[in-house]
Amino acid sequence: MIGRAYLEGGKPVIVLIRWGPGGGPRNVLIRRADGQLAVRPFRGLRKPLAHVRRPAGHGARAGDGG
Repeated sequence: MIGRAYLEGGKPVIVLIRWGPGGGPRNVLIRRADGQLAVRPFRGLRKPLAHVRRPAGHGARAGDGG
């Protein structure tokens, strides 16, 4: 979690520090793309998409000889 990128309202942020009681993260210190630091609940941050899927039939296929 520390150092990982998440999305806040569709915009990327980096988690710098986390803290809170119990078995899971409660609050995090994040750095927004503009450099602003903010403390907020971890809940609500989303994982960014690892990759965008291409529609079937696009790109190289197995057996194309390339």
